[in-house]
Amino acid sequence: MFKEINNREIHILLVDDDPNVRNLFVKVLQRENYSVDEASDGAIAIKKMQQRDYDLIITDLNMPRHDGMDVLTAAKDKDENIQVLILTGHGTVPTAVQAMKVGAYEYLTKPINNDALLLKVRNALERRRFLLLLQEQQKKIFRFHQTIESDLSLARQVQASLVPKLTETDKIAVAVEYLPMIGLGGDFADIYDDQNGRIYLTIIDVTGHGISAALIVNRICSELRKFVREQLTPRDVLYHLNNFYFKSFSKIGMFLTLFSLEIDLNQKVLYYAGSAHPAGLLYRSKNKAFTRLDSQNQIIGFQDAEQEKFYQDSIQLESGDRIIFYTDGIVETENWLSEPFGLNGLKKTLKSCGNVSARETALAVVSDVKEYAETELRDDVMIVIADIK
Repeated sequence: MFKEINNREIHILLVDDDPNVRNLFVKVLQRENYSVDEASDGAIAIKKMQQRDYDLIITDLNMPRHDGMDVLTAAKDKDENIQVLILTGHGTVPTAVQAMKVGAYEYLTKPINNDALLLKVRNALERRRFLLLLQEQQKKIFRFHQTIESDLSLARQVQASLVPKLTETDKIAVAVEYLPMIGLGGDFADIYDDQNGRIYLTIIDVTGHGISAALIVNRICSELRKFVREQLTPRDVLYHLNNFYFKSFSKIGMFLTLFSLEIDLNQKVLYYAGSAHPAGLLYRSKNKAFTRLDSQNQIIGFQDAEQEKFYQDSIQLESGDRIIFYTDGIVETENWLSEPFGLNGLKKTLKSCGNVSARETALAVVSDVKEYAETELRDDVMIVIADIK
């Protein structure tokens, strides 16, 4: 029974123009249960390699027509993992060394001891076995990465579909701009118009990044939309979402910051409740001044809490007012001096966009943040801008 590599019979090609050398080595190798073919010169060896796959080539260096270097080149061109042993006389050792530099495994100087030959053969075949195993592992890793990348691409598309499109009526225009740090992220926004004069806005930031945060967002999305479409007040949205999240995810160590808004467009009143989220801004176009809209409640998911522990506030709106909510990735983005973009940077951009649409303003903010960072962002970035008409 012949020896095997990866459940396949080992094939050796012996190339030498001396028939006595070939006969001797063939017998030595066959006694070790190797499958051996032989060739009397390089040209025949190259032809045989075209017809069959070999694990090891043992070739003389000096031969008519094509020499050992030609055999080595042909072998490596066909299979980079094939092993080649060079047989050489004392006068051609420098050439044999050169052969090793271009891919030969080892050389043996004539006359060759049988035990030395078998040792080199075993070592060469073990190296081939290792290289084939490594190659197979690399293929598996590549296929795995392809699968992961395919899944991530689909996940990016799914998450992108969750980002609300521009919403505009005769009373309000709402724009959302989102830039995840790595294509997937933990920021989320929702817009719901009840078609009866009320519009509900929500912005969420999961404490984390990447795939895990994106998975949380996709799960939270359906729960949040259910609560909002039941037209719960902002503080009740926070209460019910905290109750759900604490029961479902309290052990994962990830939490949510959130702002929930209800805008009565007929009475022009804003009701809002925040949970450890960065303060929103209300820009009054008449006096060109900002009013802070601070969070009043605990972070979502940290601990269970009774409904009366959640609070909300309200503020009167006017035509021309602009409401701005954002995730902390905007204000915490740093430049090369480790200086944050900050609330001042955000206000500066917003003031410069006083006469442009909500959509253009949201795009301008994200653009300024990216330019300020100069390098890759280290957090997800989202902004929601609502213009009261």
